[in-house]
Amino acid sequence: MIPIPDLLNREPFLGIDREALSDLLGLAILGREIGTEFHDLMAEAETPPTTWRPEFFEQDLFIDRLIAESFDIAMDGVQYPINERFLRRALSATPTDLRTIEFRQSILREMDENERILASAKQLYRELFALLSLHRTPRYHRIVDTAAHNLDILKQSRLVIDLMHDRFGSARSGLRRLHEGAAAIHETEEYKTLAALLDYEDQLAHLNLDISLGGDGRIRRVEVRSLDECSDNRFWTRPIKRFRDRLRLGIGGYSMTNRELLNRVIERVYVSLSPALIPLIQLLGQMELYLAVRALRDRAAERGLAMCIPELLPDHDTGPGFVCEDLWNPLLLHQEQAPVPCTVSTDGSVPITVVTGPNSGGKTRLIQAIALAQLLAQSGLYAPCARGRLRVQNGLFVSLIERESADQVEGRLGRELVRIRTLFEEMEHGSMVILDELCSGTNPSEGIEVFTLVLQLLRRVDPVAYVTTHFLDHARSLEENHHELGLEFLQVELDEARRSTYQFIGGVARTSLAALTAERLGVTFENLSAAVDSRQTKAS
Repeated sequence: MIPIPDLLNREPFLGIDREALSDLLGLAILGREIGTEFHDLMAEAETPPTTWRPEFFEQDLFIDRLIAESFDIAMDGVQYPINERFLRRALSATPTDLRTIEFRQSILREMDENERILASAKQLYRELFALLSLHRTPRYHRIVDTAAHNLDILKQSRLVIDLMHDRFGSARSGLRRLHEGAAAIHETEEYKTLAALLDYEDQLAHLNLDISLGGDGRIRRVEVRSLDECSDNRFWTRPIKRFRDRLRLGIGGYSMTNRELLNRVIERVYVSLSPALIPLIQLLGQMELYLAVRALRDRAAERGLAMCIPELLPDHDTGPGFVCEDLWNPLLLHQEQAPVPCTVSTDGSVPITVVTGPNSGGKTRLIQAIALAQLLAQSGLYAPCARGRLRVQNGLFVSLIERESADQVEGRLGRELVRIRTLFEEMEHGSMVILDELCSGTNPSEGIEVFTLVLQLLRRVDPVAYVTTHFLDHARSLEENHHELGLEFLQVELDEARRSTYQFIGGVARTSLAALTAERLGVTFENLSAAVDSRQTKAS
């Protein structure tokens, strides 16, 4: 068995549909136009089992937008189109096995620390992309030399395999799997046949010439001194046998050129080799993930923002549940004003943190950043902070945005209560829970009752939870008796002008500053009265 060069999983895993991809490779060599079918197969590849469920966090964290805006690959002035659906699937299938997370982190670290390995990884990606592009190129038999094109596919396949073999033998991380997979392919009869065919096509014979030149520089005479065919190649046959074979085919009514015969041989060699190429299609998507997240880190650095490979602790660890220095929200990276980093840390290993503060003070963006940091860190990638120490979570449940639909039956409160029920019925113990403006869609007395119920039930499922609220009086009451539920509290820090600094400190906010927010937005009695008077004047 050829080792699978899997760069995402500690235990090698082939998620792409082997049979479907094999059929697609066969059709490609026969000249069928493939289009996006390779990308579709990659995007639909299975992932190893995980307790993380994408429906609980993907939409609220805008994963599609994050990938579309911040994940790209550009090398040597060339922008490479990435498979966004594959990257979304890879991110959403977040591992809970600490060894797998560390396996991915070690690959990133080696790319960071070894420029030669990084350069080799980039070159391998380019050559893999070129190989896939050759398969997708349409062949029009009357215009394109099919044999030459298919030969290019074989040459590119060999180039990729040899690059994996020659450039990653010294790798210390999971990148060494590239060398091991290629070394196993080198030992197969299929690869030896491929190498012999390409050597034969490239170097059928050595021709030695004597050329005489005149005084004007023109050739006067050409004399062949010797013609030595490469008789040690497995595809070499004696000239008399080649003549007999062509004569026999002609007598039988088969008129085949040397090119047609060569194409038959190319197809046979490719079909025999294609099983070894199947994992390489998956490898292309996996390398995209590493190179694209490096591009995100570099873009963040240009704006003065740090990303790091954080420390991940086992889910049963008793240390702090979440610590991030200079945490920032990746969804804000492309805004005109760069996001403001802040430091967030918890004391307990399974904290429930209540976050309070004024509207537009940064509460929602903060807990969104916390969730994205957990997602990226536990995916074994860079987290959006200068330094991080996080626990492995068994899942992520995020409720930040209100999605309306024309056929919805329940009102806002009803839909929120359904989500809360889903949380406690289906969420794994030991998960991260992010809840924004819990129960703000009802009157305060009933909302506080449900809010308290949720906090009590959260304590029973051992989460790392962040919950924002505008029930400030109740939050202060909880702060006075926080030991009962093991609560921690964060509030938006305000400057002397009572404006948000987008930093967070301990405690509960004294006011939501609704009046100041209304004034900032021009919603005052004086402003609106003037607007009404102005419209009445124009109407009259």
